Amino acid sequence: MAALDDELERSFDVVELDEPVMAHAVAMARKHGLRGADAVQLACALLARTDVTGLQLVLLSSDGELNAAATAEGLQVENPDRHP
Repeated sequence: MAALDDELERSFDVVELDEPVMAHAVAMARKHGLRGADAVQLACALLARTDVTGLQLVLLSSDGELNAAATAEGLQVENPDRHP
């Protein structure tokens, strides 16, 4: 369990849902016609991307609308439905 905890801590970046994140989510919802939760997910990914240096951030999602919006915003997207 310690190894799992260690891996999770190194693999994920937590983005708090504060005022700037929510404002960005509203902007993404309006711009791309996203549902609320998808807009929050996209906003978090975009803001996390600015905090990551030297690493490629990849959005993992099987939601077509979210993936299209993320691609339009310049994110790399990986759809698990496209892999057998």
